[in-house]
Amino acid sequence: MSADSFIALVERFPEHLSEAKLLGAGVKVQGVDKVVVAGIGGSAISGDLLKVYCSEKAPGLHVHVSRGYDVPAFADSRTLVLAISYSGNTEETLSAVKAAMRKGAKIVAITSGGKLMQQAEQLNKQVVAVPDGIQPRAAIPYLFLPLLNVLHNAGLIPDPSAEVSAAITSLKAAAANYKDRARSLAEKLVGKVPLIYSSDRMAGVAYRWKCEFNENAKVHAFSHAFPELNHNELVGYTKLNANYYAIVLEDEADSRRIRERMRLTREIIGNKGIPSTQIVIKGEHLLTRILSAVHIGDLTSVYLAKLTGVDPEPVTIIEDFKKQLGKVPFV
Repeated sequence: MSADSFIALVERFPEHLSEAKLLGAGVKVQGVDKVVVAGIGGSAISGDLLKVYCSEKAPGLHVHVSRGYDVPAFADSRTLVLAISYSGNTEETLSAVKAAMRKGAKIVAITSGGKLMQQAEQLNKQVVAVPDGIQPRAAIPYLFLPLLNVLHNAGLIPDPSAEVSAAITSLKAAAANYKDRARSLAEKLVGKVPLIYSSDRMAGVAYRWKCEFNENAKVHAFSHAFPELNHNELVGYTKLNANYYAIVLEDEADSRRIRERMRLTREIIGNKGIPSTQIVIKGEHLLTRILSAVHIGDLTSVYLAKLTGVDPEPVTIIEDFKKQLGKVPFV
């Protein structure tokens, strides 16, 4: 895929949401009261977004994102483990499924194929099959929306279908505006180290931005959340060691106190010579705001890649790392 083709793929995010909105609708799980999303990298981001969504829609539901070879100690027969590996060959996720089996957890696999699909079928576990052939990070609509459908069918969250449809409509209507905003921001980020800040509740969205800058634009980027960053990271601006640019993601539902912290932080770092942009995330529903913020971040990262002559699709250094790791026996 050419660089322009990958950018076009990212721009079709609203269309991918439309294609993905029914994925997982046929999966039925009963008798669970806790959720673990097991995945790595682009496949795990959907779990971060699920935590943001459930903070409002199911605040009493324990949702844990597990990035590793195991599942948390609390996992038991009343735990739903959503094993996500876009390729189906992620060794950490395959190991986590085995750990979940030992704990008697309910397991649903979300994958485009590979060993995870084979493993799930052999274990007689339910599978949500997603389209193959794209980078996992660009497949987020196909990995995230099934989580909502599965959790609704399990009686853990309200029916999300109306909000999903509203989000798709909103994103399609705002497509041109989002592209313009993303291009403008990308121009300001050339030669900079992006720092993405948000409220603690929206930290998963800020982390998505960080990862997209890493993988698409091939630059370091970092994320942190209010109010915690005011108690540590803010001090780092005392002695500057890099050419930073701060991006503050403000959800319109953030508390007045958090918004005041954002304002003061921008003022303080601005006095230190650090430029910043504040993006106010608006929308009738939380899901619309989550997906809008993700889309703007994705667009900004690929536009930055184009401005700096970088092909956003390949992640050669990761593939090289996996090849080297593959030479080490898995014990």
